[in-house]
Parts: sequence; structure tokens; C-alpha cells
Amino acid sequence: MSKDISKFLKIKIEVHDNFNIGPGKIALMESIISCGSISSAAKKMGMSYRKAWKLVNEINNASNSKIILTNTGGKGTGGTKVSPDGISFIKAFRNIEKKVFKEAINQQKYIKKIFSKNK
Repeated sequence: MSKDISKFLKIKIEVHDNFNIGPGKIALMESIISCGSISSAAKKMGMSYRKAWKLVNEINNASNSKIILTNTGGKGTGGTKVSPDGISFIKAFRNIEKKVFKEAINQQKYIKKIFSKNK
């Protein structure tokens, strides 16, 4: 393991039986916040527009209220935002992730010792 533990450890939260959310959906939501549209967010992430829409629908269908708010329209009139609940969820997810990564780094020497080939 290295200091960039996110390459080796992925956090997923099971929201309910049929839906979990992890770094990919969180990154899409963050990209939507910074880009203001699903199309631009998908392009920024190297993701197809269709896949981004699929993930947006999964997120919205899994929640009690819309997490990702879309405003249809033509050039300059449409747009997409993440709701306040969505922003709160992103913050909570990143906080959990930070704490888990910190503890994993703290435990790294013990993990290496257990799996060391030079016992």
C-alpha cells in the first residue's frame, strides 16, 4: 500500500438493499457541481452521456427526493444542480472516506507484517 490508499481501498455505502453509492457516483455529483450540466460532467470524467444519465437516474430513484436537479432547455437555458441534500451526502461520504483512509494508513505497518514473506 502507498500513501495514495484510494487506489487500493474503495468505500461504498449501501443506502438500501438495491442501491449503493461509492466514489464513482460521488465523483459524478462533484463534476455536475463544477460543470453545471450532465453532458459537461460526463465529458470531464471520460464517461458517456448515456452512462452519466443512467447513474443520475439511479441516484434520484433511490432517494426520497431528487438529489440531482435537472432543468431542460436549449443552449444557455438548461442545466443541472446537486440539491442541498446531495451536497450534504457528498460531504458525509468524503468525511467517512477520509477517516477510513487515515485508519488504513495507520494500520498499514501491521498489515504488511502479517502478510510479509519474511516471517
